[in-house]
Amino acid sequence: MRKWLVTVAASLAAAIAFALPAVAAEYLLGPQDKVRLKVYEWRASRDVIFEWTALNDDFVVGADGTLFLPFVGQIRAQGTSPGDLARAIGEHLMQQMGLGRQPDVAVEIAQYRPFYIVGYVAQPGEFPYRPGLTVLQALGIAGGLRIREDDIPRLEREIIAGEGDVGLLALSSVTLLARKARLEAEQAGSDEIAFPAELKDRASNPTVAVAMEQESRIFAVRKEAMMTQLRSLRELRDFLEKELESLQQQLTFRDKQIQLIQKELEGVSTLVQKGLAVAPRELNLEGTVAQMQGDRLAAETSLLRVRQEMSKTDIEILNLNNQHASGIAEALRETQSQLNEVTNKADTASQLLHETAVTAPALLALKERAERAKPIFKIVRTTGSGSEEVAAEETTPIEPGDTVKIEIPPPQPGLAALPADSGIQAEKLPDQGTN
Repeated sequence: MRKWLVTVAASLAAAIAFALPAVAAEYLLGPQDKVRLKVYEWRASRDVIFEWTALNDDFVVGADGTLFLPFVGQIRAQGTSPGDLARAIGEHLMQQMGLGRQPDVAVEIAQYRPFYIVGYVAQPGEFPYRPGLTVLQALGIAGGLRIREDDIPRLEREIIAGEGDVGLLALSSVTLLARKARLEAEQAGSDEIAFPAELKDRASNPTVAVAMEQESRIFAVRKEAMMTQLRSLRELRDFLEKELESLQQQLTFRDKQIQLIQKELEGVSTLVQKGLAVAPRELNLEGTVAQMQGDRLAAETSLLRVRQEMSKTDIEILNLNNQHASGIAEALRETQSQLNEVTNKADTASQLLHETAVTAPALLALKERAERAKPIFKIVRTTGSGSEEVAAEETTPIEPGDTVKIEIPPPQPGLAALPADSGIQAEKLPDQGTN
């Protein structure tokens, strides 16, 4: 009977021990921990509770594991629990201040020392610790694994923008090629534009057709305007030539009239000398000769003016042709420069678009591989004998000061490394039993 009671008692004790939760290990302080002190003393002689205000504050454990406190000095904190530290502070105060009993000291943790996370995470670095933190929660605090879904929309936006840039540059190239062909036709004095084959071959494209039609209209308008200006100047020159011819005829006629009057004047002068004619007749003829010579001088002046106008007209025609040729040459150089620039930009934009288009599927494959791969968790923890690295799981608790390392295993060699939807399958081996 006694043996049976002993067995039952042992069984009950084991059951009770199994049912009770395990007591969590007491937290031990370390460097960078911030503690908050509360120190009070009951003074019976005055029946008051005295507050040690110089000590009721927050203090940080130094890198050497100690605290510097007023009235206490340097005290060891690393490796001690908050309760042990409170008792040690009380003892130091009693000894240093000569108190009859220890004051009441409470130590609470105001801020835990941080933990660190490195490796295949979006935001590696230092983070504040909180009690009960696990590896999976730490991964969430660090932003998760490095490959995130927001990279894909960014690449899609880059592809759309790249396609838009390439389209605009292609449109600019078509416009510049059509303009260059029009300027070359104007420079050569052709009756129509000889568009390059790269535009003619795509004449069915509405954009190309519109560009060629616009340049053809500009060519016709500019040619007609140039011909109109030249026609006006040439007509003016023809008119001046006719006026010059008329003035030359007038001069010839004047010369004949002067010769006839002078001959008559000579005859009258001879008769006057002989007394056969009166002097007034001679004077009238001399006046007529002087008037005719004045008219001839005016005609010569008009002749010179007409020749001057003809020279000015020739200069205007020459200047018009030179300005037209110079303007075409300058516009052609500028158009060629713009065409070269657009071509270089189009090549660069096409290369960037190609790289982005290639990167997007690769990033998707990498993202799928990262999602399928199971991360490897490790914890680097500082102990009394140094630091050690231990394997961990998602539910492994983290302590303050720990460094969590997260790695993604490399892909398996061969077809196992390919994405499931890659479209590549292993070839079926031939049947060895068939001929």
